[in-house]
Amino acid sequence: MMRRIILLLLLDAAVTGAISAWLYFNRGVDAAIISGLSIFIAFSPICLILASPFTLYLAGRRLAKLGVTVNNPNALKSLAEVNFVALPYNRVLTGGEYFITDLVPQGLSQAQLLQMAASAERDAVNIVGRTIYDTAVSRALKLRKSTEFTEFPGRGVEAIVDGSTIRVGNPAWLESIGVSIGAYFRTRVDQLLVKGKTVVIVSTGRVARGIIALKDESSDSAKKFLGSLSRGGLETLLLTAQPKKMANCISKEFLLSTIRTNLTPEAKAREVQILRAKGNNIAVIGNDKHDLPALLSADVSCLLAGGSLKSDELEDITLNFELPTLESFLAVRETACKVVNVLKLNRRLALLSWVVLVPPALLTVLERPPIPFHPLIAAVGVAIFSVLILANSLRTK
Repeated sequence: MMRRIILLLLLDAAVTGAISAWLYFNRGVDAAIISGLSIFIAFSPICLILASPFTLYLAGRRLAKLGVTVNNPNALKSLAEVNFVALPYNRVLTGGEYFITDLVPQGLSQAQLLQMAASAERDAVNIVGRTIYDTAVSRALKLRKSTEFTEFPGRGVEAIVDGSTIRVGNPAWLESIGVSIGAYFRTRVDQLLVKGKTVVIVSTGRVARGIIALKDESSDSAKKFLGSLSRGGLETLLLTAQPKKMANCISKEFLLSTIRTNLTPEAKAREVQILRAKGNNIAVIGNDKHDLPALLSADVSCLLAGGSLKSDELEDITLNFELPTLESFLAVRETACKVVNVLKLNRRLALLSWVVLVPPALLTVLERPPIPFHPLIAAVGVAIFSVLILANSLRTK
């Protein structure tokens, strides 16, 4: 937009200068000044300049009152074109309060299973790992020191505890690296998944030692939010690391157009890119560090408060919007649609100003113009159209 305005200013100056020079040598100084100023003022992009910034400024102030931070006002234009909203599952569609529901050990006690997992999860940042660790601490279990800790986003963790390699993660990841999960554990995992529980396997070396199941209650406000998106004609995409067998339980609870499961952070980004390649406009809402690749791949990125991803931790990365609540996305979307409608009318008014003012200004190059025109008339005309544009922009307040 700025490049266009600069080009228009240069074109305005070039045309005015050429006409003024011609008039100066053929009709004198007065004709050159009167005609040159008339054309310059009439053709100036002042109205076009006012068409967008003031509207976006007012929209930003309106959203700020709702607690929304607008980091990129121009993203409001893109948001109005969005037809898909992508969300993660944990701590967005759920309340974010995980608790352990089942401990299924084999060859050891429940306390030993929890102790083993918590020792490995001591330095974890993911919500499941922190829940396991906090639960063990609250039960006064004596945890072992761990070394060589590694966290695999969306999959699990690995650490050395008392000389043994302990892994805690989703079954698909553990199987992919050669951990043996017996028939009994497979059956129990399936039973827990269909109940909507998050399941992790605890293993030592290449042998599964037990299952830990956790539950995070679904959010009633999230259900209402998804219903509002559906009524507004927006499709939804769930991006989750949860296994496919949990998808049926999730789809029964929430109105979701599409669910993608077993996703790593990078796979979430690929799903967004695939949808964009099909001509869709995607808004991604996320609040976890694992959501960042998907957020950066979206047309519009929205950082939701309350997760592990904080705006002040993002180096050289600016997400479009920061939302205090999930429902505030609806207010941002509504404002974005209103902004686009206002901007359309503003651009029409700016173009109309040229249609009305430029032709009579150009006619002043004639010795006897059919329409008397003066620079003051051009200035008044530009002022009138500018006031109309500013008044129309106030509709976004």
